[in-house]
Order: sequence, then C-alpha cells, then structure tokens
Amino acid sequence: MPKGDAITSHSSAGPSRSWLLLPREHGAWGMVSLPFLAAAAIADGNQFSLPVAAASLAVLSAFLLRDPLLLLRRIRRDPGRLENSLQRVIAWRSLLLCLGGLAVSGTILLLTLPPVVVLGLGAAGIGLVIVSVQIAVERIQREISSQMLSVAGLTGSCLVAYLAVRGRLDWLAFAIWTMSAAHSVGSVLVVRARLERIVSQRRSAPEPVPTRFYRSAIAWQAALASLLAVLALTGHAWLLLPFLLPGALHVWELWQFRFGEGLQLSMHRVGWLQLATSLLFYSLLVFLFRSHLIP
Repeated sequence: MPKGDAITSHSSAGPSRSWLLLPREHGAWGMVSLPFLAAAAIADGNQFSLPVAAASLAVLSAFLLRDPLLLLRRIRRDPGRLENSLQRVIAWRSLLLCLGGLAVSGTILLLTLPPVVVLGLGAAGIGLVIVSVQIAVERIQREISSQMLSVAGLTGSCLVAYLAVRGRLDWLAFAIWTMSAAHSVGSVLVVRARLERIVSQRRSAPEPVPTRFYRSAIAWQAALASLLAVLALTGHAWLLLPFLLPGALHVWELWQFRFGEGLQLSMHRVGWLQLATSLLFYSLLVFLFRSHLIP
C-alpha cells in the first residue's frame, strides 16, 4: 500500500532517473487492475477481443497519466530546481505515451462500442485524473473525501472492462463496482488509521492521538456489516463471503490500534497483506457471481 499522504494515489512524482514515470505503490496498481480483471472474468471469463485489449490500454494510459501531469505542474511551481530539465523530459515523454495510448484505445472503443457510453466513461476518467492532480498539488490527500474519490476512480476500471466484454453496462457492472469500492475503501481507511497512530507515536511533544481515520474506519466497517446483514436476510447471503476475511482482518487491526498494538509491522508488509486479501476477495467475487448469476 502507499506510504505517506498518498494512500490511494500513485507515486509522488518526485525526482526520477527512469525512462518512464510509473506509479511506485502496489496498492494503487491493485485497486485499478484487480477490479478490471474481475469484471472481465465475470462478464465472460473466456473472451479476449480487440475491445478488451483497447480497454486495457485505455485504463493503463489513464492510470499512468496522473504522474507526468503532476510532475509538470510541480516543475511550473518551482522552476529553479537543477534537476527540472531531466524531469521535464521524462514527464513529457510519459505524457505523450499516455496520450497516444488514450488516442489509439479511444478510437478502437468508439468504433466497436456504444460511443455515448465510451465518451461518458472517458470524460469521467479524465476528470478524475485532473481532480487527483489538483488534490496532490493542494496537499489534501489527508482528507477522507479525497481518499474515497480516488478509490472510486481506480476501482471504476471494472466498468470499462465490463463494457468491453458485454458491449453494454447493466446493473451487474455497477454491482461489481460498488462491491469493489466498498472493499477498497475499507482497506484504505484502515491503512490510514495505522499511519495516523504511527505518526502520533513519533511525535516528541505529547499531543492527543488523532482518531479521524480510526473512527471513520470503524464507522465504515459497521455500515458495511449492517448492509451485508440486510442482504443476507433478503436471501443473498452469498454476497457476504468475499468480505469475510478482509472484514475480519480490518476489525482485528482496528482492535489492536485501540491499545496501540500491531503498529510495528512495516508498511511494506502491510501493503502486501492487503493485496493478498484483495486477491482472495476478487477471486471469491468472480467465483460467486459466475456461479450464481451467469448461466
């Protein structure tokens, strides 16, 4: 999972000597790729076509677009730094590749899928990228609303995958998106709550322990559990299964945070643990949707 202020963002777009700007955080990679793969598998697990390939390129290009835009924006705000010339070359190279990928994939999708839906998803995706850049520039990643918006944008990749396979969006596509976002928001809030406690422990001056993300994480888990209980009572108990292990892990972590325990685990390991639970979540999601809803 991401570190610092960018739990659901990509890289910090800082100094880099790589040929291409790539997001450094595997949490963001997981949040954009796993819903895409799950939706494609649920829509038709055996189909791989030109629209699916174009959808993959479009999602990847949009995902990579944020970092070069952010870096160019920061260079404009601080033009005196010595490494800016190299950074500018890398950023423009990355930006042009992303725009090229969007142009090619967008053309294919417009020719093979309903244009109005493609344009709507494309406009929403580009809009979220622009908002994400502004959030990073203004340094408001700590806002819960910005975290949830990032999750909604990243997990929205499932809509593009579903559209590419089925040729339309229906209630099932939005159900996959809703469940994906609900799972990812829970993970993000728990990780933010962990960082909240770690930062408070490192402060030399005694200050009240911040609890904003901790309380939000508890509220989210309670709301999600209540909603799933209602679904179970209406005869859809199978929808609970993907959430059981991630939910149990999150509740256990939050219980430890209450007593200041469980914080010694490195954020790198925490990220891989969250990614592993997400893999299980999406595997169960695909299996259950295909076994219950796909003839």
